[in-house]
Amino acid sequence: METAVTKLETMFQKAESDLDYIRHRLEFEILKGLPDDLAPEENPVALLEEIAVVKSRYKMLCMQMKNVFIEQRESIRRICAALVNTMKIVRVLKQHAGLECLPLSAEEQAAALQFTCQTAELLVEEPSFSGSTSTASTEGEH
Repeated sequence: METAVTKLETMFQKAESDLDYIRHRLEFEILKGLPDDLAPEENPVALLEEIAVVKSRYKMLCMQMKNVFIEQRESIRRICAALVNTMKIVRVLKQHAGLECLPLSAEEQAAALQFTCQTAELLVEEPSFSGSTSTASTEGEH
């Protein structure tokens, strides 16, 4: 199994290296054929570099969004646990105070069920962050 993983990693590294070489070669060929007095916004190499910067920023934002999502999911889990614990404490305090613990009304049961379902969906839901996957790029930063 480890040899297969190592082989795949080597293949990806070679592919990345090949793409870097192709990118550099293309830049060289483009620069060779361009006039010297070309405006920066018309320069394809400059545009490629700007695209690489934008792509890098996009990937960084996707990673940040994934981290925010993970923290949000953890916060929701903690809030739910605290709410359940608080409800248990209230029930115990009512029993110790001699107050009658009435069963939940139909409306309260529906609200509790809806809360449980919504939080369960949030905790299970896994959004896709398209920038978080490794793809071949034009900036060669992998």
